[in-house]
Amino acid sequence: MYTLPSYQRGATLIEVLITLLLVAIGLLGAAGLQLASTRYQQTSAMRTQALHQADFIIEKMRVNNTTLTLANLATAAANPDGAYLAANAYAAAAVLPADPACGLNAQPACTPAQAAQRDLREWRESLARELPGGRGSIFPVEAAGVTEPNARRVVVMWREKPELETDNDAALGIASREDDTCPAPRVDGVRCLNLWVTP
Repeated sequence: MYTLPSYQRGATLIEVLITLLLVAIGLLGAAGLQLASTRYQQTSAMRTQALHQADFIIEKMRVNNTTLTLANLATAAANPDGAYLAANAYAAAAVLPADPACGLNAQPACTPAQAAQRDLREWRESLARELPGGRGSIFPVEAAGVTEPNARRVVVMWREKPELETDNDAALGIASREDDTCPAPRVDGVRCLNLWVTP
């Protein structure tokens, strides 16, 4: 009967342990890639949803563009909700425009200003429902110190998880970088999509 020399005993066990260690490292790496992929998919989905939300209000402005005229500029300053103006930063309290009580069921038809007010209300409700911490603002556009009556800057804002955050909440209270494209004062963890439109 042949026996192995004593210096070779246990070599197979060491090889198995090394193999298990390498497999464990590979599985951890694959899990990390899967988590990163999921996070980037979520970020992409939120940005796509933000683009859909911006498109929603832009199409409403294109249909109801009678409020966006030079003759309506003074009225727009006095009643911004009725002229697609809602210049709020994320740090400001979220306020829905009042319901104009028109255009639905047995209600009377809406004036262009009332239709704009209803559109803003529906848009802000949709943002809050579809995006984490979703908010929206619409700013007038100025060129050389003169306000352009028919141009608007549409800003969709939402909370996004920081890159290293793994909690399921939308990063509330988590310090992260400010987005320079957001209206001031900026809030950490809030991302913004800006579109300039002339309906």
